[in-house]
Amino acid sequence: MRWFLSGRWQAGISIAVLFSAAGLVPFLAGPLLLNCVALVALVTLQAGRKESFEVLLIAGVASALFTLNPWYGVAFALVAWLPGRLLGEALQWDLQWGGVVWVTIGLSVLALVLALWVIPQGVGPAFWQTQMEHLLAPARKELSATQRQILADMTRLMPGILAAGMALLWTLAALLASRWRERFQGILVPQRVFRDWVLPDRLIWLLAVTLLGISLLHGNALWPVQNLAILVGGLYLLQGLSFVHLWFASRGWPMIALAAFYIGLILLSQLLLVVAVLGIVDRVFHLRQRFAGSRS
Repeated sequence: MRWFLSGRWQAGISIAVLFSAAGLVPFLAGPLLLNCVALVALVTLQAGRKESFEVLLIAGVASALFTLNPWYGVAFALVAWLPGRLLGEALQWDLQWGGVVWVTIGLSVLALVLALWVIPQGVGPAFWQTQMEHLLAPARKELSATQRQILADMTRLMPGILAAGMALLWTLAALLASRWRERFQGILVPQRVFRDWVLPDRLIWLLAVTLLGISLLHGNALWPVQNLAILVGGLYLLQGLSFVHLWFASRGWPMIALAAFYIGLILLSQLLLVVAVLGIVDRVFHLRQRFAGSRS
């Protein structure tokens, strides 16, 4: 980490290598992009705004050269540098998670808008249906009618799933950047922990409006509201996970218990809805205040 932060060229080239690899190795794109965003946030947080802009220029040009595609430089600026810069500013502005939460909400709403209207260029759900059919073409004959129907339903929700996934990625990037900076400064015990991650109270009104829209709207007008519901559900999923972390900490349970919980969450994906509902209940009834004195 000290080598990475020792100069703009080390930071810029390192990030460019990760971002270029993310484009060339699709199945590793998520983890590599996560590290790119976290490293940009770390540079902004530790080195400063000027150094962050210098990393943008170095890594943007290097990404274009590594891939022999000038659009990779533009993609780096929009997909990796801009979120990382905003998260770094938010971490510097707020000692807790308030700034990061608002940046995450804003970026995820922007991602949803892009996935709904800008990327499909007005085509709507048909665009995502075409992309899914192209992706699943080799295995289409092996899918049953029920599986194809489930995939068709999921395809309509791809913009919301993508935006919610990006919200999770940006939250993880902020956590990584914060912890890396603490370690760089010699702080062994984390000062900014995920169990303190809290959504603003007013977001519950967006949830209420979204649920009302789902019950009243039909046809083409329903599609964007359904995807907004997925995004809002993803945000409250993060809230629920934060509460779970607080619960485990208040009980003094070991990290292996938390790891077992996440393994169960992966194996039983239905629990995601339960955790999201827990996040809603937490914000409506302020459950975490009962454990405020038990934090460790």
